[in-house]
Amino acid sequence: MAILYRCKTPTNYLCPCGKTARRLRAAGIEFDEVRVAVLKRDRDEVDELTGQRWVPVLVHGDEVVHDSHRICEYVEWASSAEVAR
Repeated sequence: MAILYRCKTPTNYLCPCGKTARRLRAAGIEFDEVRVAVLKRDRDEVDELTGQRWVPVLVHGDEVVHDSHRICEYVEWASSAEVAR
């Protein structure tokens, strides 16, 4: 099970966090969402994981990936690695 730390935007079509959520669902990766504080200074949990306070952040097993583009690349890699097995 994965965890996606994301903003509080209520839709999956207005921000990079939503793009990431859509990509995870399309790849069939189950995940829980953690909606983080609006103010970056209140995102201590994200800071502890990545050393920065921006979202989205994906925690998948032992992997911690931040930045929507990197997460989408990781999802492609992870889903292709799963198919290859």
